[in-house]
Amino acid sequence: MHAQIAFNRPISDAYRHLGVVAPGFPRSFAPGQFVMLRPPFVTDPFLPRAFSIYRSVPATDSAGSVVEILYKVLGKGTQYLAQMEPGQAVEILGPLGNTFTVPETVETAILVAGGIGVPPIAALAGALAQSREPRAESRDKTSGSGPSGIEVFLGGKTADDILCVEDFETIGADLHITTEDGSKGTRGLITDLLGRFLEANGNSENRRYGNREEPSRPAVQPSSRFCIFTCGPPGMLAAVARMAEERGLPCQTSVEANMACGFGACMGCAIEARSKGPDPSYKLVCKDGPIFDSRDLVWR
Repeated sequence: MHAQIAFNRPISDAYRHLGVVAPGFPRSFAPGQFVMLRPPFVTDPFLPRAFSIYRSVPATDSAGSVVEILYKVLGKGTQYLAQMEPGQAVEILGPLGNTFTVPETVETAILVAGGIGVPPIAALAGALAQSREPRAESRDKTSGSGPSGIEVFLGGKTADDILCVEDFETIGADLHITTEDGSKGTRGLITDLLGRFLEANGNSENRRYGNREEPSRPAVQPSSRFCIFTCGPPGMLAAVARMAEERGLPCQTSVEANMACGFGACMGCAIEARSKGPDPSYKLVCKDGPIFDSRDLVWR
């Protein structure tokens, strides 16, 4: 659909916050969904780009919505987008894809994100806080979780990669931050803090990676106290998926992939899934995801 840029402002040298006025865009979306975005009448870059939806708010001067995304300026497509100004036209398709699902039995949602993987996690955190607000006062304060039952782990190479901190602070989530250079939070990887948290909260059974034994695959129980939700770079996703499986914890992961269409026609975003037979199995990030049970995918 045809849309128009409302704002396109820098967050830092590498990240920007974009708002698009889309008259036909739904007033609501599900956390984890994405849009395909491209400038019209442009041949280079020709293909649209996929962006996770950060927020969608009613437009003040039209019947549509302002769709907000956060993006990192990397290749030719995002470099072109970064130069666009308010009032210029864009084409937007969405919302697309599936969404995170949070079982009612889960006491504490563990949200793990890195870099540009933060926006869908921030959207999930906002939805969780809104749905859990009535029971926040009755939550056990000794359980190790924040008043909203949300633990947020943000990681990045530098402080510039730590996004949406105010969003998480506003909802009262317990926030854990690491950067590889130590410029914000704890120096190191976010999985370091995540591992310590899980061990401190009684989820250290089945830990056998340290002596290189094959980890067991305990059955994930729907009533598990914790559930992990994650989005970020592939290495981080693989590490979080292994930690969750090792401990028998449910884990939903939002996978990023280059897409050309957004709805399964081009088959360009195939990822390897675990197969029950001798032949390899694949899923499409746009059509089957972008949210997957981490145990359904093959992690390298």
